[in-house]
Amino acid sequence: MKSWKLFVALFGVLALGMTSAYAQSSKFAATYDTDVRMIDVSADGDSAVLLDPDNIPGNGDEYWYYATTAGPVAEADLANLHVAQWKEILGNLSAQVNLVTFTQAKGRNGAGTSTAIAEGTVRGGMVVVPEGTFAEDSCRAAFDAYDARAEGWENIFSAPGPVTFASRRQELSVTVDLDVVGDIDGVCDETCIQDSLGIEGSVTIALGLDTTAAHSFQFIEEDLPSGTYDVVACYDLTALAAVSGTSELDAGTAAYSKVALGPRIISAQEVRATKTGIIDETGTD
Repeated sequence: MKSWKLFVALFGVLALGMTSAYAQSSKFAATYDTDVRMIDVSADGDSAVLLDPDNIPGNGDEYWYYATTAGPVAEADLANLHVAQWKEILGNLSAQVNLVTFTQAKGRNGAGTSTAIAEGTVRGGMVVVPEGTFAEDSCRAAFDAYDARAEGWENIFSAPGPVTFASRRQELSVTVDLDVVGDIDGVCDETCIQDSLGIEGSVTIALGLDTTAAHSFQFIEEDLPSGTYDVVACYDLTALAAVSGTSELDAGTAAYSKVALGPRIISAQEVRATKTGIIDETGTD
């Protein structure tokens, strides 16, 4: 019995030593932020501008169109991590995203189609740079280069590149075309001549959506030389609101979009990673 207890005690000491050594050798960093970053934008028929109908293919009528955008806005959070020679950094970005979109289309009888559009998007990506070299506008420049993909552009995002955390496009259209028919005497039978009498009036339809959800994605930065690095979480917020019509656009046609980036966290750790994975396409080791 004493020998068994001695064995258990020795094993416990060894296990504790192994755990302590492992904890000392592991490399992990994390940072979080609870400040809310928000952009919003609106458009309505009062602000509409008349575009040249000749520039709109297939449309011979007047075409009113007005659109406004907010952003893109780049937000960045940093974590700091030291890695060994030719190792990888596995980073995890998590954020709570709130999207609010509102569209209202008002159509008058015989005035064509009125349309309202609201759109909001949040993207996230990870950038790894040597310690102290991160510039304030690095995220914005990285997103601009990634979106343009001009000749000679450099992708500084970690694999697989920026991803969409949340996105919504909401479009609402209204067309009102009502007629009252009858003959001169107000009585119409099978032989009467019908006169089309237009009626005045309008129809307004509105739709609003407000959603909040938490999102997370992991990124890999490969084959890093030994050193200390800043792990940067880059977020891109954009919002759009637009109204349009094929004839006179009523002020009641309106759009609104809000994009909010809430509590978020970035964590990073040193790992050994491969691009193709451990399991092949057949599902065997």
